[in-house]
Amino acid sequence: MTAADPLLLLTDYLAFHALTRPDKTALQDGERILTYSQLYEQSCRFAALLEEKELRGARIAYVGKNSDIFFPVLFGAFMAGVVLTPINWRFTAGEISHILHDSGATLAICDAEFVPTVKAAGAALSGLEILTARSRVGGLNCLSDLLENRPGGAAPRIACDRDAIALQLYTSGTTGKPKGVMMSHYALGVARTSEFLSGDWDDLSDEEVFLSAMPNFHIGGLTWVLMSLVRGCACHLTNDVTPSNLLAMCEERAITRVFMVPVVIRAFVDELKASSKKLSALRGIYYGAAPIGRTLLDDALRVLDGCRFGQFFGMTETCSTVVFLSPADHGNPVGDRLNSVGRPMPGVDIEIRDPAGRTLTSGEPGEIYIKTATAMSGYWKMPEATKEALSDGWYRTGDGGYLDADGFLHLTDRIKDMIISGGENIYPAEVEDALRRHPAVQDAAVVGVRDETWGERVAACVQLRSGATAEADELIATVRAHIARYKAPKQIVFVNALPRTASGKIQRAVVRSQMASKLAPQV
Repeated sequence: MTAADPLLLLTDYLAFHALTRPDKTALQDGERILTYSQLYEQSCRFAALLEEKELRGARIAYVGKNSDIFFPVLFGAFMAGVVLTPINWRFTAGEISHILHDSGATLAICDAEFVPTVKAAGAALSGLEILTARSRVGGLNCLSDLLENRPGGAAPRIACDRDAIALQLYTSGTTGKPKGVMMSHYALGVARTSEFLSGDWDDLSDEEVFLSAMPNFHIGGLTWVLMSLVRGCACHLTNDVTPSNLLAMCEERAITRVFMVPVVIRAFVDELKASSKKLSALRGIYYGAAPIGRTLLDDALRVLDGCRFGQFFGMTETCSTVVFLSPADHGNPVGDRLNSVGRPMPGVDIEIRDPAGRTLTSGEPGEIYIKTATAMSGYWKMPEATKEALSDGWYRTGDGGYLDADGFLHLTDRIKDMIISGGENIYPAEVEDALRRHPAVQDAAVVGVRDETWGERVAACVQLRSGATAEADELIATVRAHIARYKAPKQIVFVNALPRTASGKIQRAVVRSQMASKLAPQV
C-alpha cells in the first residue's frame, strides 16, 4: 500500500490508519474524541445497519452542522455501497424537499434542531425514515445510540466497484434548480492521490493538526477533513467561524493547518493583531472562493511569521481542487500571480476555448475546460445537462478565464453568473424566482456587486407590475421565506423596465454595470 496508488479508495486509508495508529486522534469535536480505530469501528457499525436495511445503491441524506458523527455516516455509507447526500442545513424546507424528492432518499439523518424542517420537507415522501444524529426528539431513533448499542465487528464484505457512485452533492445551476452531482469512489480517491503527487504538499507530515470550520456539506469543507484523515492526522471540528473562536482554537489546540475563505482570514488577522496571542504552531492557512489580495497577504505574513498560504480552485463537479496556487507563489509572487488561482494539479489538464470550441493560446480569454480523472460521473437523472457539461473527457465549466505564459489560470467573468458571497455560491435564477413570487413583482434581475467584507453581495433590480407598489424590505422577506436567508438581496433597486436583448433576454452585464454605479461598495 502506497500513498500515491490511484486505486486506493477512501475506506482503504481509514482501514490502514485504524490498523497502524489505532489510538491516535482522528477527529475532535468539542470534548468528544474519535481515534482512528473508533472511527473505523463506528463506520463498520453504520455500514452493518445500512446492510440490514437493504439500502445498497440507495441514497441517504444528512442534514447537520459539522460534527464527528458525520464521518462514520460518510465512511459507513461508502463501505455499504450506499450513496450519501449531504444537504445544506441552512436550506428551507422547500429546498430540502426538492433534494429529498429528486434523490429518492429513503433515510434522512439530521441534527435535533432540524427535525421540524426535515419532517416538513419529507412530508409528501412515503417511506422516508428520519434518524436524529445525537439527541432523541419526538420519538425518533437516535443514530449515536444505535451505533453504541450495536455489536462490534468488521464492515460488511461488499466488493466496492470503484466506478460506483459514493457521494451525491447538490449544486445550483443557472436555471436555479439544484442538480445532483454524482462522484465515484475512484474520483474521490484520485483527488487525494493528486495531492500526494504534488510537490506543493511535501511539508505536510502525519503529525499535523488540522482545523475545519467550513461546512461538511460543501465539497471544499469535506475535502479539507479528508485531506487530514488520509494522512493519518488529527482534525478538530467547529461550527463557530467567529475570529475569536478560531483564534482561541488555534492557540489552545496547537493547530498547524487551517482552511478559511478570505473574508474570514481578514477578520482572523485583525483579531490576532488586536490580541497578544502568538500562534507559533500555525504553519499553513489555505483558502478558496476568492483571491486573497496583496494587501491582506502582506498583513497576514507580518503577524503570522513563518505561516504559509495556499489557494484552492475547484468545484463540486471536479471533486474539489483542480488548480492550486502554492505557498511558494504566495511567498515570492511574480507579476500578477496573486490574482490567479494557480496551476493545474497533477493529472489535470486545462484548456481555454472560444464559443466555437477552438483552443485559445495563452493570454486569450475564453471558457475554461478541465480534463481530470476526478470529474463527476454526471448529473443525477439529467442526461442532457450531463451531455452538455461532459464531452470527450472534458468538463465544460461555464466559467471564463485565461492561461498566462507560465500556465497560471486567471479567472475573468463567471459565464454562469454565479455570485460568491462570503464563500457561499448563490445563483441569480433561484433568487429571481423567489422575488417573482411576490404579487407586485413583474420581473427581476439579480447580480453580484463588489463588497469589501463579503467579496460580493446580492443585489436585485426589480420591475413592478403596472400600478403595483412594494417596499424593498417586504421583497427581501418574501425571498427569505422561500430560500436560505444568505441568498436574499441585500439591496434592491426599482426600475421601470429591465434592459433586454432583441430576443427578450435580460442583459445581465448591463444590469451589473448599472447596479455598480448606483450602489456604493459596502464596508
